[in-house]
Order: sequence, then structure tokens, then C-alpha cells
Amino acid sequence: MTGLAGTGLVLFNSGSILPVAANGSFAFATPLAAGASYNVLVFSQPVGLVQTCSVTNGSGTVSANVTTVSVACVTGFSVGAASDPLAAQQWHLKNTGQTAFADVGGTAGMDIDVDPAFAQGFSGSGIPVAVVDTGLEIAHEDLAANVIPGGSFNFNNGSTDPTNTVDTTGDHGTSVAGLIAMARNVVGGLGVAPNAKLKGFNFLSMTAQTEQAFLNSLGASAANPSSQNVFIFNQSFGIDTNTPELVDPTEESQYLSGVTSLRGAKGALYVKAAGNGFLAVGAIDCTGTGLSCENANFDPANTLPYQIVVGAVNAGGIKASYSTAGSAIWVSAPGGEFGENASVSGATGVLVQPAMVTTDQSGCARGLSRTGVNTSVFNNGGAPNTSCNYTNRMNGTSSATPVTVGVIALMLEANPALGWRDVKHILASTARQIDPARAPVTLTLAKTVPSTNNPYVAEPGWITNAAGFRFHDWYGLGMVDAGAAVNMAKSYTLGQLGTFTSTGFIASAALNLSIPDQSATGASSTLSVPAAPVHAVEAVQLRVNITHPAVGELGIELISPSGTRSVLKNILDGYADSADLANQVFLSNAFYGENPAGTWTIKVVDGFDFDTSNGMLVNWAIRIYGH
Repeated sequence: MTGLAGTGLVLFNSGSILPVAANGSFAFATPLAAGASYNVLVFSQPVGLVQTCSVTNGSGTVSANVTTVSVACVTGFSVGAASDPLAAQQWHLKNTGQTAFADVGGTAGMDIDVDPAFAQGFSGSGIPVAVVDTGLEIAHEDLAANVIPGGSFNFNNGSTDPTNTVDTTGDHGTSVAGLIAMARNVVGGLGVAPNAKLKGFNFLSMTAQTEQAFLNSLGASAANPSSQNVFIFNQSFGIDTNTPELVDPTEESQYLSGVTSLRGAKGALYVKAAGNGFLAVGAIDCTGTGLSCENANFDPANTLPYQIVVGAVNAGGIKASYSTAGSAIWVSAPGGEFGENASVSGATGVLVQPAMVTTDQSGCARGLSRTGVNTSVFNNGGAPNTSCNYTNRMNGTSSATPVTVGVIALMLEANPALGWRDVKHILASTARQIDPARAPVTLTLAKTVPSTNNPYVAEPGWITNAAGFRFHDWYGLGMVDAGAAVNMAKSYTLGQLGTFTSTGFIASAALNLSIPDQSATGASSTLSVPAAPVHAVEAVQLRVNITHPAVGELGIELISPSGTRSVLKNILDGYADSADLANQVFLSNAFYGENPAGTWTIKVVDGFDFDTSNGMLVNWAIRIYGH
């Protein structure tokens, strides 16, 4: 066989071992006879690397007179053998039950299963990602190799360096960026996509935020900030409000433009945090109800079908204590708890369970990790973090979002032709069900008759819809699985989702239905959706007009023609002090894949007595997106 020696690959043929120098076509000195066989073997692999090889004719028996073969080998790697010293504590990549420098370990196997993708050589190579956040330390030792030179933008000084020089207690964007693309090197940890390319847009720390700056961060600008060549936008932010808000039509138009025109018209991916308000939002504390105080639908941007909204899971494989629930969640991903050590903080409970190990502002004078912060030994500059360049306390749906972004970068490397809807479909199809025995939250509403025989399911458990997709308001369609998603992406048939369209809003007439107080019976109404133009659901929007002096009492449900029930707004939530819902839009992903044709039913329930006045369902409308 011709070629250079010394690569560690050999071709085994009829008892002969022949060196193979590199991928390509190789010629046999003597043609293979009929019935001969060959195989590719690997030896002397570097530590931490995995080489996977294939031959054009496959391994096995060949026809006569084969004179050449083409060998293709991919050099992959694994988390467990990585040279990056903190990788062993990054439970979201490979959960072995490690503590991530906190006091309590997680549950082995509760991770994103990224090793199968890494082993095939996928690392997000060349995929441009925008971190729209507070900043990005572009010279950080574990990020610099992946930062696109001149590709970022600082809205405060007009430079291309968004390094945060103001905040001394941690730069959120730098920690987010690490979870996406910490480099494969001999320092720090690993990003989910350790060869993805980073841009930073510090909109969140902009001295005087403007809508145009926000739009420019999301792909509206071809100049500075240059965001139109971004493939994936990380949005680890949201609103913290207990006052109903409507979507900004200009922002909605930008998201639509991004999925329509960016990435060569295949569509950019917009990945967004669900929120951190399960226990409280604003001044409203919902601790002890078992229901989410904030709803993912409270953020109007989350009600757009162009978003991939992400909830957070802890190292034990259940919803993180803070993670906002809601029907707008697409998938969930590791976000962690709080990562503290009782020895320095005195904390207990979820505070000492693993958070996320990622990049922090460099040095011990600033950052989540700094001298005297007294949250964990690691964050105090304890070994192996003596330079305080990393933290073990990053958490939130702000962490789950970049983990998901990293998985999408691996998918786009595996199949660059995927459209934005294809990516969403693959994530939905490969997400794994976690916490499967989670019981519904069931309450007895005082004025339901008979109350002892008619409990109200305020938060359903896992459901399986008519299209076979599982859904839970805590987890969306499940937890991301990088290995399964990449494998599906590789063999994915393009065009199978057809043309994206919608029914437009189909509205009821004026109803003015009274909503009985503290009753599971509620007020119900139906609407008919025609058989065209949508044949399979990709998202459902519900628009309501409801009068009530304390809308936090209200639960809003939607039931599909197939009988699938989704709670789009739970009772006893953070809208407790707000009155009325005027053209308020909610979104549900629980109906994904179903045929929408037929009768849809809305049900509005008054679940508490903050105010004993009866509310009224004035009217409602439904819009189905899909193909």
C-alpha cells in the first residue's frame, strides 16, 4: 500500500499489517482476490482520544480485483479522559455522582450524554454562537481560542471587546460562554461544543438600553455589531414581573426575520431561558404550593414559536428548585443548584448541591470566584482554582440555555443543512424523559360541588399526546440528549416538516362567561379549527380577554380535539396582585405533532379567594403553527 507511515492506523489484509498515513485513497500493491477480507485497526491512540474509521467498501469480504480502498478516520475524545482538569467535575457532561466542589453529589447518568458525539469527533467546530448578555471576557484563558477576532461588540464604548470591567461580583456572560465553548486544552473545563466560535454582545449591561441595540444583538445588523452571520443566539435572560405584558411587535418581527433569512435562509436558532421564578416572582412568594409562581409564559418573548425555551434540571435529575415551569418550555437541560460548602457558607439543602463548573472573570479580585466570597472553598481560590478563573456556582435556566446551545452547535456541525424547525424537531424527538414518576399537583377547590369527589389537577404529571410525544410543564418535551440528537441529525431527511404556516388567530364571538369562584368546574368554551392549512402542530398560541380583580387565582387550560390537556397558566401564581388579562397570549408545546383539526376547548378555573368576585371570560382566540 502506498502512503506515509506513522499515523497509528493499519490496514489488515490477508494476514499482512500495512501502515496507513492519513485519510484518503490507498492502493494495494497486489489486487485483492475474490473472498479476501480487510479491516481497519487502531493502535497507540493518544490519551483521551478516540479514533473511528470506515472504509468505502465496508469491512468484510470484497469482490475480486479490488486495487484501492478509501479510508476515513475521525479523531474523537471523551469527557473522562480529557486533559482539561475541571472536566471530571462537570456533571452535566458526564455525571458520575461527583460533587462539582459542592458538598453533595448528584445521580450518576443524569447528564446530556455528550460522549457519543465527542467520540465521533463532533465539537461544534466553526459554528458561530452569539452570547447576548452582560459581557464576555474575550481574553480568558479557556475562551480566547474560540473567540471570533473582532466579532463582538461593546455597546457602552463602541469597541469589539465586550469584557465586563464594571461588575466585580461576576460576569454572567463569561460564565455562560464557558458552558458553550470552553476550549479543549490543558486548563479549565470543557464546553458542550469546545470548538464552537463565540461572539459577545453586552446588551444586558448597556448603560441605556435601546430596542435597536437589542435587535442588533439578535441578527438585525450586518455592521457593528455584526450579528447576521451568527447561527445560534444564546439568550440567558428574561423578565422578572408579576404584571401581564404583551409581546413587542418589533421584537417579534426580528425573531421571525431571523428564522426566515439568517444562516442562508435555513434560520438562526434562538435559545432562551425559561426563568428562575418557581418559588417567587416580584413580591409574590409561592413557596409551599407546589405550583410555579412565575410561568414561562409571563415573558412574552417565550410565547413565540421561534424560540427554544429551556428549563433547568439539577444533578439529581429533577427540576432545579428555582426553575420556572410552563407550557412554553421546549426542552430542559442541566442548570444545577447552588454549589456551596457548609464549611464556609453555613448553608444546607439545595444550596450545597452541585451547580455548574464554568469560566469566571479572571483573577481573585472580582467574579463569582474571588477572595473572601465564602460560598465555597473552590470559589475562595482553593485548589484547583487558585487563580480564581473558574466558578462552581453558576446556575439557573441561564445555565441550561447555553448547555442546549452547545448541543445545537454539535447538531449543526453534524448536519449543516438542518433548518431551525428541523433542529427543534430533533430535540423534541430525542429528548429523554426524566423524573417519570412525578405526581400531578392535585387540589380540592373549596366551592366545587361535591368538593370531596372532584379534585382539580392544577399541574398535570407527564402526558403523552396523540402524536406520541411526552410533555411536562416542568421539563417540556424532555431533557436534551446530545448523543441521540447528533445521531438523528446525521441521518435526518430534510424537507419532512414541509412548509411552515399558521391558521392565523381563530377567534370566538363575545362570550362574557362568568368564572365561578373556587370551583373546578370553571368556565368553558369551544372553537373549531379547520383541516387546513395546518396538518401537524408545531406550536399553539392562545389569546384571552378575561376580567378578574386578581388573575393569579386563575388557571387556564386548553384541550385539543384528541383530548390532550395542557395547563397554560396555573392557579396560585405570581399574577396575584394583577387585574384582568387583555389580549394576553400564552403558548403551549404540549400538542406537538398532533392533527389540530376539530374542536378545541378552553377552560378557565378560579382556584382561590384572594378576591371573591367572579371573573369573566370575555372572549378568546387560538392560532396553530405547523405544517
